[in-house]
Amino acid sequence: MEHYYRLLIQQWSPDNTDGGPIVDTLETFHVACQEFPFKYLPETKEPAKRDWYDEDGEDTYIPAGGLKFKAYDLEVKFLYVGKEPAMPDDLRAFIDFLYGRNNNGYPSLHIYDEYTKTGRRQVYATHVDNEKFAYDNANPEVIAVFKVRFRVSDPTTNILLTKNDDSK
Repeated sequence: MEHYYRLLIQQWSPDNTDGGPIVDTLETFHVACQEFPFKYLPETKEPAKRDWYDEDGEDTYIPAGGLKFKAYDLEVKFLYVGKEPAMPDDLRAFIDFLYGRNNNGYPSLHIYDEYTKTGRRQVYATHVDNEKFAYDNANPEVIAVFKVRFRVSDPTTNILLTKNDDSK
């Protein structure tokens, strides 16, 4: 099997007081990440301002900590690289995990992409693409590609998740 970078996900309670185990999506669900287009700094929020009719321009308030940023959506492309007979069960378990519908799960996620070395917290899944495409020529290990849309509620806090093992 080719080397795939890890995508590590940890479920968190809505109040951020309880985090579950860190899950390697490839190891647990046979799902590798092909594209995870995190934004370093997304679009800024519109600063508070006043437009005085008797003055030129606008009176804009820039907070002491700098500009604030909007939450954003991103579409992630995943590859299923397991064995074909297990694909339906693996994908159902993966989707249930993303939505927090697994046993004692939470829908708020902390996600870390080993390839880009970027992680975000307060992420949740909003849509899983129903189209799954079978592969047979480019990489015999990859038998499906699908997309998941996530909402990144905290667009600036970078987190690091690590999974300690010797399999790397």
